[in-house]
Amino acid sequence: MFKMEKIKLSKIETVSKQILKKCDVSDSDAQIIADSIIYAHSRGKGTHGITRLPIYERKIKNGSMKPDTKLTVVKDTPIVSVFDANHGFGQVAGAKGIQICIEKAEKHGLGVVGIRNSNNFGTAGYIVEKCAEQNMIGIVLANSGPAIAPSGGKKPLLGTNPIGVAFPKGGNQFPIVLDMATSVISRGKIRLAAKNEEKIPFGWALDSDGNPTDDPIEAIKGSMIPIGGHKGYGLSLAVDILAGLLTGSAFGGEVKPLGYNDGYSRYGHMLIAINISFFMEMEEYAKNISTLYENVKQCGERDRIFLPGEKSYRNSLLNTETVEINANQINEINSLAERLNLDCRL
Repeated sequence: MFKMEKIKLSKIETVSKQILKKCDVSDSDAQIIADSIIYAHSRGKGTHGITRLPIYERKIKNGSMKPDTKLTVVKDTPIVSVFDANHGFGQVAGAKGIQICIEKAEKHGLGVVGIRNSNNFGTAGYIVEKCAEQNMIGIVLANSGPAIAPSGGKKPLLGTNPIGVAFPKGGNQFPIVLDMATSVISRGKIRLAAKNEEKIPFGWALDSDGNPTDDPIEAIKGSMIPIGGHKGYGLSLAVDILAGLLTGSAFGGEVKPLGYNDGYSRYGHMLIAINISFFMEMEEYAKNISTLYENVKQCGERDRIFLPGEKSYRNSLLNTETVEINANQINEINSLAERLNLDCRL
């Protein structure tokens, strides 16, 4: 077990931006990616944070990912658009795509953007919360590399395919943010356990022979267990169709995993913004969502019942200046910075 160290968020941001810019990522794109990394760490989701920088650097270096994220128009209409991310960063494609959704929804009540040829975008919450900040409902679906086998099968075919939905807050509350994978646990936690030489709980994954395993290395070789059995498999398939097949991205087992180094990953994203004011006045919505909060909390002991995104929100209030990062990850990032001849360190 590696010890945890407190690191300033400002330092994480600086180091992230310096490493990214050294990899030929533009200042503006580097800021978006760094923001997504800070979002992940401040909300207790460090598996989607700075630990992924070495992967990005390696992929850019070997040509399986582009440092610049240029959104090329494939189709553009007042409500629905499709863009090609040209194998750039998923965080940048997602952030820019959801902003386009918001602009469409401001005029027409709904904005839908499909993105093809992208990469992993980190946390879904980072993207959909941008809609909640503008008094809109945000939805994001994304497919990913094979990690889940169809029910009854052993071969991974579908990704853990994240689903994100954000609803604006009412009054002084917090936005409801559903940010989930279609597997029992995100694959990022499996990768992190492998990196830290830790065991994983049985029930998270199967090895390549379809047997339960507590070895993260064998889990990566095998498949993740979907939530709810065949229901999680069905959700994964639906997201693969909507975010992959429909957008013109890879699908059906053809998406390459995050750590793949021999060719483009070709992730797909489906982004949606819904303008609440086209359905009701925001005052009415705020009153109703507040009522929903209370109804949920009154189902038992208030402090033991949490709405989606509440724990992450509480973490963000606590982690305003520093977060804890595993010493092994710190050493990895510092080694990368040294190799790139940068003078910044965590």
